[in-house]
Amino acid sequence: MSSSVIQPNANVSLRRKLLWWLPTLVWLCLQAFFSTDTFSAENTATILWRIAHALDPGISTHQFEVLHFLVRKSAHFCTYGVLGTLAFFSWRATLAGAALWSFRWSALAVLAVAVAGSLDEFHQAFVPSRTASALDVLLDTIGGICFQILLAVMIRRRVRQKS
Repeated sequence: MSSSVIQPNANVSLRRKLLWWLPTLVWLCLQAFFSTDTFSAENTATILWRIAHALDPGISTHQFEVLHFLVRKSAHFCTYGVLGTLAFFSWRATLAGAALWSFRWSALAVLAVAVAGSLDEFHQAFVPSRTASALDVLLDTIGGICFQILLAVMIRRRVRQKS
């Protein structure tokens, strides 16, 4: 990394660090809401069926089931990827470092994703309309890793363009 890059957290106040954690905490609360009965497969199927049927009145039951599965799993991948991205910036603001990217921040962000995904599935084990799945935790974590790779590439490109 270039030495001309501004140090993102050399003298960041505690208040500012807490502000950097706010989006991550809000996103975690949103994830907890997604874990409730409101977002059970039965409820999301009803909404998605209306949309899919409006776009393609001839959609078969099997086609819809595949679509519904893909939408739900994509939501796992993407929402936990976003959580990882937010956690990365929270860790970057919290932990000292001169660079704009650090493996340490990314690793902590992925760890946060894995823990949040595990807690989400644990919670769903107690919600009658939901099912808990270790595979969903794996998918969440893979989403977190993929978003971290994308973030690292984007930051590296940005640094190269500035130097």
